[in-house]
Amino acid sequence: MHIDWFVFAAQIVNFLILVALLKYFLYDRIVKAMDARQAGIAARLEEAERLKDEARARSEELEEKNRELKEKAEEVLNQANRDADAERGRLMALVSREAQQSRQRWRESLLRERQVFFEELRVKAGMFIFGTIRRIMKDLADEDLEDRMVQVFTGLVKGIDPGQQELLRRSLDSGTPMITLRSAFELKPSHREKILEAIGPYISKDVSFRYEVSDTLLTGIELMTHGYKLAWSIGDHLSALQEDFNRALREEIPEEMPGEGEHGEETR
Repeated sequence: MHIDWFVFAAQIVNFLILVALLKYFLYDRIVKAMDARQAGIAARLEEAERLKDEARARSEELEEKNRELKEKAEEVLNQANRDADAERGRLMALVSREAQQSRQRWRESLLRERQVFFEELRVKAGMFIFGTIRRIMKDLADEDLEDRMVQVFTGLVKGIDPGQQELLRRSLDSGTPMITLRSAFELKPSHREKILEAIGPYISKDVSFRYEVSDTLLTGIELMTHGYKLAWSIGDHLSALQEDFNRALREEIPEEMPGEGEHGEETR
């Protein structure tokens, strides 16, 4: 085969020129474009990574804030519950205290009303019973009973102690020497004589006597001077009996209402 070295050489030169032209006009630009594109991609990758890191940091920050908000909300809710419990306890204590005060006022009012009722009952019962006894005693009064009362009174006069005798003398010396004898019935001369005989040893002869009849006395006799008094009466015994009756009635009636005291406190 015949080779044309000139053509071959020309083709080589043309190829080299083509390579040089391609390299100058195309390859370098392509390489630069590829380098620039690769640099852009790398920059975008770096930016994406940076944005990813920022997004991750932002996410973590938001998550931390969200956790803080949850904790804060839970703390606020717990505090609100505690405040509500405290307020409920305060209101319950206030209501309980007011209810207890109202119950105490009601109990005191009821106790006062009960005391007033039983006091009126004692008074009315005593007045009825002993008024009846007084009327019976007054209806039963006769001469024999009057003689017996004078006898009892003269015995009382004869039995006064030295201290009472001295008081009697002083009362007559300090005022008008007069003795008043008051009785529930008219003293007969024999009655007066017995009384004067009994009191004679304690007084002087210049003492005068005055005799009175009193409807307020219940079968009794009183000896009075200016500042001294000696008396005996069935009414005094009845009054003492009435006091004993009232005392016994008070002891029989409990001071506390049923349900009060320790048992009442437990059942409230």
